[in-house]
Amino acid sequence: MKYLILVLSIISSTTTFSQDFIRIGAAHDFDKNKVVQTFSFDFNRTEKVDEKAGRFLLFDKNNFYILPSSDLNIGDGVTSSENNVLFQINIGKAFYGKKWKSDDDLRTSAWNKALEFNPSYNSDKLFDERLTFGQVKLIFNLISQKHKDKTADTYIESAHSLAFGPFSNLGYRNSKTFETGRLYSTVGLFLDYKMRLLNSENEETWVFKVSGNYYHINSDISQITTDDYGGIIKSSINRMIIKKTYIGLSHKYGNDNPNYEYVHTLELSMKIKY
Repeated sequence: MKYLILVLSIISSTTTFSQDFIRIGAAHDFDKNKVVQTFSFDFNRTEKVDEKAGRFLLFDKNNFYILPSSDLNIGDGVTSSENNVLFQINIGKAFYGKKWKSDDDLRTSAWNKALEFNPSYNSDKLFDERLTFGQVKLIFNLISQKHKDKTADTYIESAHSLAFGPFSNLGYRNSKTFETGRLYSTVGLFLDYKMRLLNSENEETWVFKVSGNYYHINSDISQITTDDYGGIIKSSINRMIIKKTYIGLSHKYGNDNPNYEYVHTLELSMKIKY
C-alpha cells in the first residue's frame, strides 16, 4: 500500500512535466537465468544544459537552475533495476559556449558546461538500505543539431548530446538490514550519450542512449560491500510506434547503489510518454 501511495503522490506532483514516461516490460536476468518483469516510473529531468525546450524547471534565471529528478522501479527483484527509489534536486549553474556551424550550414554545435550540487535520496524498494547524500558534479556537454535542409520551413532531423565529467557523493547510509549506519562517500566519473532522430512534427522517431558511471568507494558499510569500486553501463534503443508510445530494447551491466547488487539484464519494453 505504501508503494501505491508513493507512486500516486509522484504522478500527481508531476502532471505539468513533459517527456516523462512509464515503462512496462520483461527482462532476461543473465545472472539468475530467468525472465523478470519490469515496471518503472521515470521522471528524470536530465536535459538541463543542452535542451531547454520541453523541460520543466522549478527555477531558471541567469543560467542558474533548480530541476527535480526522480526514478521509481517496482519490478521483480533488484537485478531488474539498479536504482529502486531515487530522488534528486539538481541545483546548478550553466555556462553556455559559443555555437558554430558545419561547412554546409546544416549542423549547429556547441560546448556547454555546468556545475551542480544535487541533494539526493536513494533506497531499495523495502527501504532497508537508505542513502541520504549530497552530490557535486561537473558537467562537460557537447551538443549538436542537424537541420533537414536550408529552407524556411526546415526542421531538426537529428540531435546529439555527449555529457561527461567527475562527480562526488558525500552523506550517510542508514541500514535496517545490519542495524547500523556509516559515512557514505564515493568519487568517480560519469558519461552520457544520446542521439535522437526527429520527424517534421518534432517527434522523436528513434532514440539511442548510452550512459554509465565508474567510482571509487571511499566509505560505506563493510557488510554491504567489500569492493573498492562500483559502476554500471546502460544502453538502450527506442522506436516510436504510435504517437507518444515507444517499443525499446535495453541492456544493463554492472553494480550500483543502494545494494551494490550486480545487474545484467536484456530488456524488451514499451514506453509511454505523457
